[in-house]
Amino acid sequence: MVWRVVPAAAFLASLCVLAYGIVRTNDRTDPTWFALLLVAGVLWATALAPEIRRLARRRGHPLLHVALVLTLGFGLVTVQILRAQLFDRERILARTSDPTSGVIDVRRYALERSITRGKILLSDGSVIAEDTLENGRRVRRYLTSAAYLAGYYSPGLYGAAGLEARYDADLSGITATTWQAWLDGVLHRRRSGNDIVLTIDPRLQELGQSLLGDRSGGIVLLDADTGAVLALVTAPAFDPNLLSVPLGASADEVRRAASYLDRLREDGRGPLLLRPIQGLYVPGSTFKTITAAAALQSGVATPDTVYRDDGALVIDSRVIIEQNRPDPTRVSYTLREAYGYSLNVVYAQVGLALGASRLEETARAAGFGERIPFDLPVAVSRLTDSLDFLGAPAGLAETAFGQGQLLVTPLQMALVVTGVVRDGTLPEPYLVQETRDAAGAVVWHHEPRVWRRAFDQETARALHELMTWSVEHGYAQAARIPGVTVGGKTGTAEVGERAPHAWFIGFAERGDRRVVVAVVVEHGGSGAQVALPIGRTLLAAAVGTG
Repeated sequence: MVWRVVPAAAFLASLCVLAYGIVRTNDRTDPTWFALLLVAGVLWATALAPEIRRLARRRGHPLLHVALVLTLGFGLVTVQILRAQLFDRERILARTSDPTSGVIDVRRYALERSITRGKILLSDGSVIAEDTLENGRRVRRYLTSAAYLAGYYSPGLYGAAGLEARYDADLSGITATTWQAWLDGVLHRRRSGNDIVLTIDPRLQELGQSLLGDRSGGIVLLDADTGAVLALVTAPAFDPNLLSVPLGASADEVRRAASYLDRLREDGRGPLLLRPIQGLYVPGSTFKTITAAAALQSGVATPDTVYRDDGALVIDSRVIIEQNRPDPTRVSYTLREAYGYSLNVVYAQVGLALGASRLEETARAAGFGERIPFDLPVAVSRLTDSLDFLGAPAGLAETAFGQGQLLVTPLQMALVVTGVVRDGTLPEPYLVQETRDAAGAVVWHHEPRVWRRAFDQETARALHELMTWSVEHGYAQAARIPGVTVGGKTGTAEVGERAPHAWFIGFAERGDRRVVVAVVVEHGGSGAQVALPIGRTLLAAAVGTG
């Protein structure tokens, strides 16, 4: 009786082993899968052995055992092929090409001709990237002035870049796991990729683009509570339509796209750079927000601590000339006033009192030196590129008021302001709100997350008071918005012989709406005169008063 049960049990066990292998291994070439396949073969042999022995005793055929081995081998090969066809197909296709690496596999893209690539939409549903049929070919087309946010998709020449590359698996439908997607793949039917929906408010994006105009620079506007990017503006930008080369493109089309990319690369203004996240700039006086945070949190100073500023400060052989005092006859200012009037001499003293380690510790807590988690690669902001620089008093003093070797992205400075508006925590910024399938059903939705804590709550409250004082009484008064709580800090960052970069960082609070902004205009001149009006207009529009 037992020997009758063993073959059936062995066969069932082999099915369980194969199922376990498919679930637990990622590919048919996984060594673990091969081991499990071998186990399944042994179990099959166990299941068939009694019948083979019975036939051998009856007929005495000498080749029955050879036939058993061949049958098992054929069965195992069949299982391997079925797994490749039914379960590993998408992974195989995905692995044949990596657009982000610039490697183009025509076979993969030829297969993608059977897929309608998903759209990229702004928060109101307006389309900035979609597939269209032109002369029998599927061509990726980009719409509106915000189209550069999508990157580009160019299967006939360059592959993909930007969001098109980052979300290629979703847009091309490779990650689709629904029953319908699986069945379409098996039956080789035309499929549709998922749409991705951005957090961008088209009204604010267009406003930011018009405010920046033809000037080189970047703007980022965030929802302080969620980290959602409401506007991400860069100038100059590029036209992704001119880089979109479909499969089957003519030699002239390929030549035009290649020529356009060459021109973009040779353009000294860097139109391929998405400045709010990839541009690195000297922050100027906007960095005084970090210095003030370090002083307040460490107990080195309070908002009412008084410093002497008689117009100049000598540190080693470096002479720091004060150009921002509101009254040349006055020589004493509180930390609060020095923030609002942007007094370099005071903040140089604050930096020296802090020391390099406390200033560096606060900057790191705010994200300096680390890659910001985001939907696209973000350049890393840094305090210094030389370990010895902050060890020198002059280097430490310059850093404290925003010069030295500092380099920051606008996104980094916007996140610092979110820490001021919130309780000292920084949200994880995000640009993609959700993905939807072809029927419009939500496949994935981003849930807001906290990235890190930059300051304690008491420090955040004190910084909030410094920034609002700056708008109410200091040099950022032009940022006032009636009926709205506004805080801000201007910056005029020296960059050698050329005109300085103009900066503004700030926040606006109205009801339960809290937004922050960071603006930089390259070589724009005065932060108060050039960047502040842009930031103020965007803040007002974002809280519904503009």
